[in-house]
Amino acid sequence: MTTLIKKYNDARVYLINDASMVQKMALSILFAVILAVASQIKIFLSFTPVPINLGTFAVCMAGMTLGGFWGFISVAIYILAAAVGLPVIAGSNFLGATTGYIIGYSICAFALGKYTEKGDIKKYSFIKTSAVLFIFQIAIIHICGMIGLYIWSASTGSPYTLTEVIMKGTVPFLLTDSIKAMVLSLSMGFILKK
Repeated sequence: MTTLIKKYNDARVYLINDASMVQKMALSILFAVILAVASQIKIFLSFTPVPINLGTFAVCMAGMTLGGFWGFISVAIYILAAAVGLPVIAGSNFLGATTGYIIGYSICAFALGKYTEKGDIKKYSFIKTSAVLFIFQIAIIHICGMIGLYIWSASTGSPYTLTEVIMKGTVPFLLTDSIKAMVLSLSMGFILKK
């Protein structure tokens, strides 16, 4: 197991620093597929049009593995697939209640990837890494998501109030996003320290 983890981390460092454009693009496509599959694992709640899904987990994993630019590219490929009508997103269609979250995915992958490229995360404890991942999700994905959710609700003729946007767009996901941040921290944080 330790050998496998070391190989993964060596590959990650190589990918960010020395891999060819073709290798980086191939892995970006792979992470776009992972994000598409993770987005299909979803739970719909009766009081919000936004489902709980594993998309944020895949986005953070892409940023931490590929770095900022290629993490962004992987999400851009996913967005392009959704825009042309492929059934890759968690919501019912690309332009809908989840559009803001999808845009937030790309920003989060870029920002988190740039952050982890510095190598600072290697020094962090499990708790600090979990907190960083949770904050990136909330600060970027949820804010973009809530803006998109408001715009979508206004386009339907029944705009949500600020309280409704928060209650439908963020509150239901705080617990699951905390769990996803901790699981990712436990796995990636351990790998990055090797």
